[in-house]
Amino acid sequence: MLTPDFPKRVEIELSNSCNLRCTYCPRSYLDNPSGFISEKLFRKIIDEISPFPDTILVLHRRGESLLHPAFNSLMGYIPGKFKEVQMATNATLLNPEKFEAIVKGLTFISFSIDVPSVFDKTRKPAVYSAVEGNILDFLKFNKGKVRTQVSMVKTAGTPQNNVELFKKIWDGKVDRIRVYEEHSINGVFGAIRKPRKERKPCVMPNYELLVYYDGKTGRCNHDWAGEPMGDVNSQTIREIWHNEKYARLRMEHEKLVFTDSLCAKCDSWYPEVGQQGTGEVVEK
Repeated sequence: MLTPDFPKRVEIELSNSCNLRCTYCPRSYLDNPSGFISEKLFRKIIDEISPFPDTILVLHRRGESLLHPAFNSLMGYIPGKFKEVQMATNATLLNPEKFEAIVKGLTFISFSIDVPSVFDKTRKPAVYSAVEGNILDFLKFNKGKVRTQVSMVKTAGTPQNNVELFKKIWDGKVDRIRVYEEHSINGVFGAIRKPRKERKPCVMPNYELLVYYDGKTGRCNHDWAGEPMGDVNSQTIREIWHNEKYARLRMEHEKLVFTDSLCAKCDSWYPEVGQQGTGEVVEK
């Protein structure tokens, strides 16, 4: 895959904080401090990306985006600048005060949930009935303006009838239903339960750039704690995208010889755009 002049997708982490302690979340292996992106830095990043309206903007990563105290203000800086703006949320903080900002700022939102019998045990301290109610209230307000998805995590102990129940609960209520395979097994970021045998180059070094809440940049959505590729506080996205670190990473993927420890251990590589390296299954 040829390297474009500018990333095709940019993920901006609004917050590294989270109000849940999900049993299978890679956050449990992190020891870095939590925080929120500043409005000034957020606007700087958006201003650099906005001349590229086809760039996919993703507004979440290691934390819960709705925790940001200036969430509505951040959303208010986005409308009209991009064709595709996405976000995932655990929906615990989803409320009418945020509905309008979400509908105006996003084109796609994903709600991380599960079946009732599992949810309260794995997504502590959230309560299923409250989260389901938040999502249903939003769906009534949304009226199809923003594309919607619900997703659950499939672990080694998830019975197939849970997957079928999940589909049954949400069928006809949202635009897409997804089941994600658990990843980052035993603290190895990007590791999955059934690694694929034939390693291929990953497209992400030529496709996506991730900006953490503090301005440091990562490789992709499976880079939870790698050595930063750059810092947008002092560099532009384009400068980072074309720096020596990225050139070396792309060469390592081309030759499949890795000195980058994160990519070397990752099983969640993407052979091409649109294919999900985590074993992700589109159920609808």
